[in-house]
Amino acid sequence: MQVTRFTDLSLRLLMHLMQSPEQSRTTVQEVAVRFNVPYNHLNKVAHGLSKMGIIRGSKGKNGGIRLARDPAEIRLGDLVRQTEPQSDIIDCSVGPCPLMGNCKLKCVLLEARDAFYAKLNEYTLADVAAQPFMQLEVG
Repeated sequence: MQVTRFTDLSLRLLMHLMQSPEQSRTTVQEVAVRFNVPYNHLNKVAHGLSKMGIIRGSKGKNGGIRLARDPAEIRLGDLVRQTEPQSDIIDCSVGPCPLMGNCKLKCVLLEARDAFYAKLNEYTLADVAAQPFMQLEVG
């Protein structure tokens, strides 16, 4: 299974925010430069995470984004489920499939997807980004 770029950037943005010094804010522009991704795309990600109540943003001179929830409360499976498009893994109506009614593949794939989310839910954002961000000195 492969997650969308939106989900990938959501996870990376949240890990970055978690590793930032407590209560500090960063801007979407700063993170876009750091991750070498288009600002507009990362801004859509930040907006989506804000609508989910996972990050909080503020405008103005001292504005920026930061986590709105404790990283130990953010379950990865729930996050991925919220950021991934919810569509069928396989569309049995295309074709039409001559196996329709005699096939259990769709059920098996849905069961596997549910197991994927359940396994991810064994971990939180705090589990995958446990160490504070440390800036390495060059020179």
